[in-house]
Amino acid sequence: MKKIVPDPPRLKLIISPHFSAHSDMTPPDSLTLASEFLSGVIETLETHCSEQADAPDPNAIASAAHATKMARTLVEHALSRL
Repeated sequence: MKKIVPDPPRLKLIISPHFSAHSDMTPPDSLTLASEFLSGVIETLETHCSEQADAPDPNAIASAAHATKMARTLVEHALSRL
């Protein structure tokens, strides 16, 4: 006999071209996560500028740009919920 397992709840996703966020995420949680992404951007760019200034790393720059876009999506979500 198979155990009946219910389907997971369907949450509406907020989708940007690069990132998805659950619509039930609270503004403080969104801003906290955005802050963590931006801290990573700062760390990536500081490392890139201090250690690799003579040899640019396009992957590091692309990673920083992606994290910035994710942070922007989260900030916009938080502002829309205020």
